[in-house]
Amino acid sequence: MNALPSIGPPEILASLGVSFRLREHPDVTSPVEVCAALGVPLERTVKTLAFVTVEDRLLLAVLPGHARLRYGALARAAGIRRSDLSPADAGRLARTGMQPGGVCPVSADRAAVVVFDETVGGLGRVHCGSGRSGSSIEIEAAELMAAVPGATTASIGSLPVDGPA
Repeated sequence: MNALPSIGPPEILASLGVSFRLREHPDVTSPVEVCAALGVPLERTVKTLAFVTVEDRLLLAVLPGHARLRYGALARAAGIRRSDLSPADAGRLARTGMQPGGVCPVSADRAAVVVFDETVGGLGRVHCGSGRSGSSIEIEAAELMAAVPGATTASIGSLPVDGPA
């Protein structure tokens, strides 16, 4: 795999003085595998789904690990049409210093649009992508959100009915 730029999410967080812990784990991409490797429940994770717009702008949707994305709500929050969203491929992610399975809302791509689900800020200490598929970041959710000052907050996820309240 090609080398990633040296400025990834951990380096950005460190430069901002944010307190976090980098947790190494096997090179896995599925949320269930990451949780098993870290020994944490899915409810204590934050997933970041990466999309590109027709203008090739990166759009990052951030929601609790056990939530499902509501695509229409994301598009409305980002001010675009639902049909203008496409999943970001590995090449597009590599241009921002990230790999599939390690996407983080903290990005070196200053033009990225980031939308946090409105529930993320209240999750407490969570695990999220580090930019690489072989490690995760353990961080307070509120500090993660504060590290992305231009982000939007909206109701973009739906939690399972039988999941935690």
